[in-house]
Amino acid sequence: MSAPDLSVLPVLRSPDLDGTQAFYETQLGFVPERVTPDYLILRRSGIELHFCPPDVRDGRATESSCYIRGGGIDALYDEFTARGVAGLRPFVHRPWGMFEFYLSDPWGVLLKFGRSDREGGAPQSLRG
Repeated sequence: MSAPDLSVLPVLRSPDLDGTQAFYETQLGFVPERVTPDYLILRRSGIELHFCPPDVRDGRATESSCYIRGGGIDALYDEFTARGVAGLRPFVHRPWGMFEFYLSDPWGVLLKFGRSDREGGAPQSLRG
């Protein structure tokens, strides 16, 4: 049985998203997509980098994160739910056309899992 294709995408912090976009676009040839004022995606030849501003809560930096994308995440969510994994957050349908769920590990790393809403209907957990 073959596993579904998944992609892993870094979510990096930038204190200047406009400057980051300008550098990657003009100097490195990346194509920008500004998803929201505070979220930038840059693509080039199969490379995809995500950027958001740094954030500080309660005097400490927010979690670093990694985005894992693909059609196999529904099965992962079901497996993690069955195992009772601590830090698992429910599926949400995002305005940018993705179904996503998040998982925080005990050391503060945030794993973001997502798939396009064009890759099937709503996850079972959202169908009620």
